[in-house]
Amino acid sequence: MKIWEQYTEDGINDLAREALDAACLLIQERLGVATGDLAGMFFDDDRVEDSFRNYIRSELHWAQYET
Repeated sequence: MKIWEQYTEDGINDLAREALDAACLLIQERLGVATGDLAGMFFDDDRVEDSFRNYIRSELHWAQYET
């Protein structure tokens, strides 16, 4: 099965959430932040996750044409 065939909308949503969590964790670790409370408040809407979802869909689309 090709990679673009494996990802459902739920899978894309999960990957977008994981990407946001990983990005926040990297920042928090580099800055020595003890909790993720501020990130939870800062990213309380879906704008960044929507951007990640769009990016993931684009990567999956273009993966179909790679040789």
